[in-house]
Amino acid sequence: MSAPPLSKIDLNLLVVLDVLLREKSVGRAAGRLNLTSSAVSHALKRLRRLFDNELLVRDGRRMVPTARGQILAETLPLLLAQVEHTLAEPEPFDPATSTRKFCLAAPDFISPLLPHLLKLIASEAPGVNVEIAAFSPTCALEMQQGRYDALIAPSFKQTDDLRGVELGSWQWVTFGRKDHPAFSNWSLENWAAFPHLLVSASSPTGRNPIDLAASKLGATRNIGAVLPQFSMAAPVLSATDLLLTVPSIAMRDAAAAYGLVQRDLPFEIAPFKLSLFHNATSGDEPELRWFRSHVSNAASNLIE
Repeated sequence: MSAPPLSKIDLNLLVVLDVLLREKSVGRAAGRLNLTSSAVSHALKRLRRLFDNELLVRDGRRMVPTARGQILAETLPLLLAQVEHTLAEPEPFDPATSTRKFCLAAPDFISPLLPHLLKLIASEAPGVNVEIAAFSPTCALEMQQGRYDALIAPSFKQTDDLRGVELGSWQWVTFGRKDHPAFSNWSLENWAAFPHLLVSASSPTGRNPIDLAASKLGATRNIGAVLPQFSMAAPVLSATDLLLTVPSIAMRDAAAAYGLVQRDLPFEIAPFKLSLFHNATSGDEPELRWFRSHVSNAASNLIE
């Protein structure tokens, strides 16, 4: 059974055909469609040419569908309903009644952002659940595949599959315990003289701007210990002579809790920028725009 090319199909004709097949009468179909009988008759002629089939034939005072017309009578209602659904405006997102789960992938050093974010969401959407997924080198790819609703990551060039907006920028600083001997005469020499702590997530993109900038000045950072998570860093720093150079956001809360001191980095380096990324194809859904706006609002509380 051949089908007419899609480029030749007028959707309005299919609407007329659907009503004709239901009413089996040009007059009654015209009444339902608020058209004249002549307009419906003209549409039926066009439909017959389009499908190369009579579709409806007269049987005394009534019209009955042909075999092809009967098949269309069974399939057209669902097809037109699907088209209507596709073209309809998306349902508005109601945070107050939503039970949606949102998944945000992010490095663990953004933990100071989370209380602000969860408080904002709980006040508007008590039924919403937020899952925080650990950042990994494959997050961008998994984001494209729909694994996450949003991704916080160091700013990088956008792709056709990902879109992003900058959340903010933070200065690089060095943390150490109170009365750390390096801080008595803070300088590049002292910065390089003491061992440093490295958190693996501190360079998630694989490039380390700290060491690149220091090497241009002839200094080398001596790594004394490596930790997998920022949550382990503060207690280690508070009890040793290790130093930690990170964006200021990374130790915002832990530094105060453990009595740590921070110093500006003793050499120039560009601020650390974070962006909020989303999937280019699905990210325009109302609920995802709502969620990202709250992530951005929470981050704004932490910008220096």
